[in-house]
Amino acid sequence: MVDMNNSIRIIRKSESKVSRWSGGTTTQLYIYPENAVYADRNFRWRLSSAKVTADESTFTLLPGISRILMLIEGEVEIEHQGHHHTVLKAFEKDSFSGDWTTICKGKATDYNLMTDKSCSGSMEVISIDTGEIKEVQLNDTKSPSERFSLVTDAFYIIGGDVEVFIADNERQYAHDGDLVMVTRKEEEYVGQIAFENCSDKKINIIRTTVYYQALDCCSYDIIKLFPGNNKAL
Repeated sequence: MVDMNNSIRIIRKSESKVSRWSGGTTTQLYIYPENAVYADRNFRWRLSSAKVTADESTFTLLPGISRILMLIEGEVEIEHQGHHHTVLKAFEKDSFSGDWTTICKGKATDYNLMTDKSCSGSMEVISIDTGEIKEVQLNDTKSPSERFSLVTDAFYIIGGDVEVFIADNERQYAHDGDLVMVTRKEEEYVGQIAFENCSDKKINIIRTTVYYQALDCCSYDIIKLFPGNNKAL
């Protein structure tokens, strides 16, 4: 069982890695395994946020990678050549293959989940009004396959500050651009995680759920994802 006292990990905005691509800049929020290198394409799943500053851009080809893209701000027209075409506004999403040639028209900020064939993922937006406490069930999703043994929920904070807590555990604070992560075994009951909006305006949180198998054993991966010294951040 996972020690719930160490189960919340907050990756601060300042820890993220920023790099350039043909259409603007991209910020890597998390990559798994943590020693993976995006340029080497040896990751199993990756979360990032990109700023599209060019009027028209072509997405990087990523053979064998499935993608979910959600817009944070702006509006874009996306054409997957030989497949489908869509227009996205803030907090609308599109799922597609990294094998496809994808043309993006328009300037925007987006949020991306990339998974290889060993993983599966989903994405949704959660809105929280000023002073509201939003409780999110961590066991409300079910693995799409028996081959997955671990589940990570990642919550990307947009537009303000939140207080985060599970049950009676110590409360922690997360800010705009931070990533709050909780990992559990697929069959483990965790219950709820709660977010209290401490800002003077409505905020949004993008929840991403990723299902995957541990590399060697479940305990090894959970320790890697959530080492004990990350409890207080």
